[in-house]
Amino acid sequence: MNRRVHPAIILGGVIGWTVALSPGQLPRPAMLLAAVGTVLALVGMGIGWLVATFARDRRAGGEFLTGTAVVAGGLLIGALWWQTQTSAAIGTPPPGVGWAATVAGIPLIIACAVLWLPARWWTVGSLVAALLAAGPTAQARATPNVPDDPRLSYSLLSSKALDTRARTLVDEWALTDGPEQGAVVITVPTGSGWIDSTAIEGFVRHFDGSVRFLAVQYSDVPSWQAYVRSPESAGRSAIALLRALDGRLASAANPPRVYLYGQSLGAIGADTARAWAVRNDVDVAGTVLSGPPAGSVESLPDCARRISIANATDPVADFQTSLLWQAPRHASGTRTVGTKPSIRVPWTPVASFVGTALDLAVSLDGPIGSGHHYGDEQGLSVAEMPSGCQAIEPRAAS
Repeated sequence: MNRRVHPAIILGGVIGWTVALSPGQLPRPAMLLAAVGTVLALVGMGIGWLVATFARDRRAGGEFLTGTAVVAGGLLIGALWWQTQTSAAIGTPPPGVGWAATVAGIPLIIACAVLWLPARWWTVGSLVAALLAAGPTAQARATPNVPDDPRLSYSLLSSKALDTRARTLVDEWALTDGPEQGAVVITVPTGSGWIDSTAIEGFVRHFDGSVRFLAVQYSDVPSWQAYVRSPESAGRSAIALLRALDGRLASAANPPRVYLYGQSLGAIGADTARAWAVRNDVDVAGTVLSGPPAGSVESLPDCARRISIANATDPVADFQTSLLWQAPRHASGTRTVGTKPSIRVPWTPVASFVGTALDLAVSLDGPIGSGHHYGDEQGLSVAEMPSGCQAIEPRAAS
């Protein structure tokens, strides 16, 4: 069937597809960009169709199609070059011709099909795809990935009250050699209940083995779902555990030093507990945060007893709505670690937001030091913990 295609529809589709190629700091698989590129191209075509309904009726000519193809080809070559640079920076295999063919070919084929296939076929297909995708997603539950380490005491999620679980865990820990150690680390899991074993290894190396870890699970869904549904649950669990521990150590003759640690959503919980400790005069030797989500922790003076680290290519530490109109900002005192990109992406309105959002999907795929993948530097960073800010004495009355 020969259909008249308005230039606005083609231009809208190309612009939408181009947005999917927004540069980021991490290499992206071809199928991810093909899927996102297809969706954005269709959105752009829809906007173009609306524009076409108010514009003069015309058909895209050969010169317009040729020019559009040349521009799209140039953008694809640029995206391929950028992906090669990001892959080389973190030491992963570079993309090839197949990557480019997939990224461009799939959106093009589907866009053409949308233009020429009857609408009823797409209606049926969309409903089937939605039903297939919704089934497993609705039932998704995360299984806690807990390090098999005798130094870690972990309270699994249960129907018991949070304070009860925290006290029980501390009491069980106190019956072992825990109180005899030099340090105890309240380890706040991610939303799925996961604890990074490499962080534990770092703490153990720093304290020469004289350290124990306490953790309370507060959720059993993927971290991003827990972050959207109830980000405060991480803080509540950390405060409950710190309160129970502080009560237990109040009568100890030589109590261990207490530290707080959390990664990602766990970092929010650890920092919430740190703030609670400050308000309630509870002694905490230091707090370690790794990869806290952008805008989730407060800025502190450099002298505060907190270490906050973020990989240079971690999109979790950058992604927030304000990326649409301003460059990312980290909390004061955040140290940049991990692999440094060979070329830094300049902040660009909208494009930086989309590029960072796409990086979120692959943030755990690379080696340690890239994206949202951290290592033993988390625990070892305690060696650089500030000693704390000296309180300002009130002036004497004159």
